[in-house]
Amino acid sequence: MKSEMLSIILTAFILRFVVGGPLQQLFEPEAFSQPAPYIRDLKTGQLNFLHTTDTHGWLGSHLLQPNYNADWGDFVTFVSEFKEKQLNQDQDFLLIDTGDKHDGNGLSDATVPNGIETTKIFNEQDYDLLTLGNHELYTPENTLLEYYSTVLSPKFADKYISSNVEFVKKDGSKVAFGNKYRYFETKNTRARVLSFSFLFDFRRFNERAVVTPALEELKKPWFHDVTARYHEEFVDLILVFGHMPVTDVQNREINRLHDLLRRIYPNTVIQYFGGHSHIRDFVELDKKSTALQSGRFAETVGFLSIDNLTGGSPKFFRRYMDFSTRSFAHHLSMKHMPKTEKGLHVTSMIKRLRQELQLDAKLGSVPRTYYMSSKPLKSPENLYHLITHEVLPRLHSQFTNQSMSRFILMNTGAVRYDLFKGPFTQDTEFIVLPFSNEWLYLELPLRIASKVMNYLNKGPAIASLAPPQAAAASTKVPAVATKECPKIKEPNLTFGLTTADDYGCDGDDVPHNTLDDYELPNVVQSEELVSDDPDDIVHFVFYSFLKPHVLDAVNALTKAAKNHKQYDESDCKQYGGASTKKLLRDFIQQVN
Repeated sequence: MKSEMLSIILTAFILRFVVGGPLQQLFEPEAFSQPAPYIRDLKTGQLNFLHTTDTHGWLGSHLLQPNYNADWGDFVTFVSEFKEKQLNQDQDFLLIDTGDKHDGNGLSDATVPNGIETTKIFNEQDYDLLTLGNHELYTPENTLLEYYSTVLSPKFADKYISSNVEFVKKDGSKVAFGNKYRYFETKNTRARVLSFSFLFDFRRFNERAVVTPALEELKKPWFHDVTARYHEEFVDLILVFGHMPVTDVQNREINRLHDLLRRIYPNTVIQYFGGHSHIRDFVELDKKSTALQSGRFAETVGFLSIDNLTGGSPKFFRRYMDFSTRSFAHHLSMKHMPKTEKGLHVTSMIKRLRQELQLDAKLGSVPRTYYMSSKPLKSPENLYHLITHEVLPRLHSQFTNQSMSRFILMNTGAVRYDLFKGPFTQDTEFIVLPFSNEWLYLELPLRIASKVMNYLNKGPAIASLAPPQAAAASTKVPAVATKECPKIKEPNLTFGLTTADDYGCDGDDVPHNTLDDYELPNVVQSEELVSDDPDDIVHFVFYSFLKPHVLDAVNALTKAAKNHKQYDESDCKQYGGASTKKLLRDFIQQVN
């Protein structure tokens, strides 16, 4: 009995001071649950694809989430081992990325310019096809880095494709951002592939790039020349990969693109790989065409295989792989994840960079996990609830009277990731709030100021913008009613990504318990009222990024109220004060 009690005490000591101490305090309690009892296998075929998208600098693993614990060195190892050991001589393989490599992690964002070191690490992977996303086009520095370090790299000379983006040279002349298209035959099966790549209709590009909407681009002579040269009888597969959502309820951009291509290639298999909306998704566009989207932030590697490519009835198979050493090892038919010499080199690059940037420097401790969308907005466990109730009220103006009533408005897209329990580090700041922001304010009557948030949240999604002095806006993806699965709640599973798509509910390789997903509004706000008189003048404080949206809302509301005052940029004044990133750090340090 005494020995049993000593054993219990010893176990408790280990869990509290070792597992719960510095070595393992990064992990959530759910990490200690038993792993999933099984992993769903991959089904290889004639053509096999691995796909990444929206990595946003997450090359160094999810230190707070064991479900996604692999780093870029593990991924480099997995790809090379998979190609060598898991495929037959009559099968082909292509590795694809669809852009957005900046803004979201300290590895990329703590350097100047943003991404200069992570670009080197990312490019260690042997991609067969790659392209850019909108986050490569916000600033001239990022565009120049992408063009000169990746597009012009001899390694990717014929592999970098962007059909509707042009690079603007210093003299103002325009050239293709890589290649407009690529036609090639696969190594083993000799499948004839015609490939294009399109960025969604993005309008906020900087002066060193030009984006033409896809359907406008395809009216140009070069596209007609290509499709005339590579007629349907000379093409086995149209491969379209790019930074656009594969489910696009609002704009249906990919659907309209598919309609055009299908008119030219009525009998050819057309395969799409998408991105941008940060979800796992798979869509069947018709019986000979599907589209795969593979998540975000290096949480997911998408797998797709196609069999019977030219037999009239192609067979598609999709799988979303957790970005973990456990998943990688399983799909290599190994008990433990190996590490090639190149994989070890890449991991060492990541570790050295983390040390140089001091990303693990502890600034405080987060007492509990705060979720962006897995908890309702009114929940104390919701990150926006924390920010609006505890963080934004800490804002102090340098230029105006703070005794007045005020609203403080921010766009939900300024927050990029959940805030996990454990150490609050330099890296945490970039992960949760990667962008700086400036505060402006308007002097408004309370009757108008109190209605701005609801007005903006009833309107369309606020377009994304993320230069250094602004924050990215919310990607407001409408729910798709046809894609629903029963919620999973099993005692032996951890919480993680669970996916419903056009092929059902078994796409994830690792089964997880379902995290709830509540729709996010465009904006949230903090309210501090000293009076409820509707005629009182209040300070309406907001991100400078939101200026055009706020002015539109205020003018629409004043017009509806038959108030003749019209507001313009001259009415927007500097409010001053610390960024939300700095306010969050101050709050975390105070609660410690």
